[in-house]
Amino acid sequence: MAAQAREARPSHRRTRGRGGSHRLGTVAVAAVLALTAACSGGAAGTADEGTVLRFTWWGDTSRAERYEQAVALFEEENPDVDVRTGYASWGDYWTSRSTEAAAGGLPDVMQMDLAYLTEYASTGRIAALDEHLGSTVDVDALPESLLPAAQVDGETYAVPTSTNTLATQVNTALLGELGVPVPEGDLTWDEYDALLGEIAAAGASRQPAVHGSVDYTQVFWLFQVWLGQQGKTLFEDDGLGFTREDLARWWGRAPALHASGAFLPPERLAQLEGVDALGTGETASDVSWDNFLVRYSEGSASPQLVLLPPPADDPDESGLFLKPSLMLSVGANSRHPEEAAALIDFLTNDPRVGEIFGMSRGVPASSTALEGFEPTGLDAQILEYERALEPRLTSSPPPPVAGFGTLEAAFTTIAQELAYGNLSVEDGVEEWFTEAETVLGG
Repeated sequence: MAAQAREARPSHRRTRGRGGSHRLGTVAVAAVLALTAACSGGAAGTADEGTVLRFTWWGDTSRAERYEQAVALFEEENPDVDVRTGYASWGDYWTSRSTEAAAGGLPDVMQMDLAYLTEYASTGRIAALDEHLGSTVDVDALPESLLPAAQVDGETYAVPTSTNTLATQVNTALLGELGVPVPEGDLTWDEYDALLGEIAAAGASRQPAVHGSVDYTQVFWLFQVWLGQQGKTLFEDDGLGFTREDLARWWGRAPALHASGAFLPPERLAQLEGVDALGTGETASDVSWDNFLVRYSEGSASPQLVLLPPPADDPDESGLFLKPSLMLSVGANSRHPEEAAALIDFLTNDPRVGEIFGMSRGVPASSTALEGFEPTGLDAQILEYERALEPRLTSSPPPPVAGFGTLEAAFTTIAQELAYGNLSVEDGVEEWFTEAETVLGG
């Protein structure tokens, strides 16, 4: 199995990490992550010692360390509950969940994303949580505007634990080494592309070469931001909210940037699988989720990053929105929905969990979790960025539709083929729209 799991938790040592976050001791982490995943189907049951819950998420080892600390605290306060954890990379995570769902054996608690919410809710794979809200799960500390994003047909199927939004992350120290001025103020898309080309030209002689960024046209959510700047959206009335011409304009930005070296070559990106190019110093910029600032900054090159708004040709039409960065759901097959809901409440609201995660999951959605720590360093940078953006949030997340995750995956795969030169833009657009018509039933 791709997932990592824990059947018995070793002792935990807590040490202070970067940006106010906490880490497990190295020996304890190694013991946790070395254990093999339990691949049996079905939600956890009741062992002799008490209730057993399965809890899974996607993410890296840093997120795993934080979740293990949080779960250990929950078990200390709930000694009759044994939480058995597992995690995987994004793609492997959803492959495993799909297999489990087909067998009726989803975890009791699972990390959920907006892209898959409708698919899992509308097919009865995850449970509606409304009966637990206000009792087992305290939602008073969540922004009123956030919970609707976790609803399908008027019922709530997930609890948002954090928010994030997209940002242009720029390595100011590396730009200084290259003699490239750090951008000031807002950039248009053409100005940003010119910056990426300037970085690549200045970094071509270094070993390894420095490129402007990875291919931003492969990011489905950034395409949504760009559409929002045009007054459009990914989905509308259970169909698409944009045209073939829109997608051709977006993907059409990439060929010239690949040809000039402004984008990191796809072959090199494949070699770096599991490692962030911005964190290793092979790119000097990236448009990605603001909470990735922590992860990128902890890369081998220790980049010094600033957060800037993504490019926009009209600064009054940013296309930006706050997205629930992570949500938690209960498997419909769980035999312990009340205990599962209690775990969700703890992971969402407890101030100690807020202290453990800092901004690594995004800005805590719960005000009580946010009260658990004083943001400093990178955490403070993320919080300040989101607060400064509030007047400029001009869009909302696209309404989740069944098949969103499938379409996002197809978007990325086709864009990667375009990067390798295996498809023309026109053929790529037609391939994606054919997939969309099949998925959406149009």
